[in-house]
Amino acid sequence: MTAPAMRAPAGAYEGAGRQAAVALRGFSSVLVTSDDPVAAAHAAIGIALGESAHRLVMLADLAGEVRPIQALVKDDDAHGIFDSFEFGTSFVRIAREVEGAKNFFVMPSGTESAAMEPIISSPRWRSFASEFANADELLLIVVNSDAPGIATLASHVDGVVLVGLQKLDAVPDANVLAKIPHPTIAAPPKIDIAPKREPLSVQKLGLGAAALLLAGIIGGALVFKKPSSDEPVVAQVDSTAADTVRRGPAPILPVNPADSVAAAAFSIEILASNTLEGANFEIERHGSVMPAATISLVPIGDTEATWYKVHAGAYSDSAEAERLLASLRRRRIVPDSSGSVVRAPLALLLDSIPSQGGMTSRMRERIRALQAQDVTAYALLQADGSARIYAGAFDDASQTSLASTALRVAGLTPVLAYRTGTVPTASLR
Repeated sequence: MTAPAMRAPAGAYEGAGRQAAVALRGFSSVLVTSDDPVAAAHAAIGIALGESAHRLVMLADLAGEVRPIQALVKDDDAHGIFDSFEFGTSFVRIAREVEGAKNFFVMPSGTESAAMEPIISSPRWRSFASEFANADELLLIVVNSDAPGIATLASHVDGVVLVGLQKLDAVPDANVLAKIPHPTIAAPPKIDIAPKREPLSVQKLGLGAAALLLAGIIGGALVFKKPSSDEPVVAQVDSTAADTVRRGPAPILPVNPADSVAAAAFSIEILASNTLEGANFEIERHGSVMPAATISLVPIGDTEATWYKVHAGAYSDSAEAERLLASLRRRRIVPDSSGSVVRAPLALLLDSIPSQGGMTSRMRERIRALQAQDVTAYALLQADGSARIYAGAFDDASQTSLASTALRVAGLTPVLAYRTGTVPTASLR
């Protein structure tokens, strides 16, 4: 029998969708597509929940009665997109407000599946998208990546979000706004919990043989003893057979553990903002005069809240970090009552640049390219003349989950690492 495919939990896609929502700012009509329509629906719901705090969001089901979207409809009216195209019902009439979510509406598939080419490729979507653009609202359309007519539909909207896909084969020139990977679900590793066997000495072998002989004599006596009629036969249960080993999640380990001693472990925490806008504003004002400036997304406990921390500097000696903080205070970049030296040996490694002529220009070019993707990265020069490009600064690996997800949504491949190297003398912004 083939084991069923392991599906990532819905919350993983919705969480990633919330992170991807920021990439859709400035766009008003977006396809959310995948080879797994359920995953696409959950990701789209996450985007909608993230964006509905800022503007009205309409979520349309062109994947065909996909379960997560159907679950948002609480009334008994089965009419939806199919009925709008079949009988001329307006989109406004079929929209349902999602309970408990302000500014979030859905358009279900309808009395029949709307996942058919005449509906998907209809020019009505172009005019509908235009209405959302004029109203500064967001239309999200969930559709299968191999749906007939998807190329025409993609031409009517601003862009696409890919869920579990690297590219949209049906529309190779699509404007990809974000990529949400399928979370990796790995089976728990096999752990050998059997006790180690030591080689037996001659003395132990002799004792074992004697014990076996004695057991045989006693066992023979028991075999020939007739049980009395009032003694129940008791089945012996091996209690160890039901034992299970509880395993926590596998720890996230840096890719370069040998560099932990030489890590650039000290930074300055300039501020901790509860909004990305606040952190970005600080980078825009002072990023050019703060070496190795970056924004670190750090979850606040077990809540969905996030700190957007602005860090600067990367030093192996805390005294160097103290000197930078004193300099920034002296220049009134950091108020006297703000800023502190913190331990942050970990970062997310994004890229590396081999040693070559014009390293400053190469590093600046890469930093600015990432900046265009809304990634606040920084470079550290290595002992061999090469450079490594990092994002964020963290004290513990458990703090990196949100930042890592956001970078993957941006199409990057972050790797947790101890950050090494020295801050370049020239500004790279």
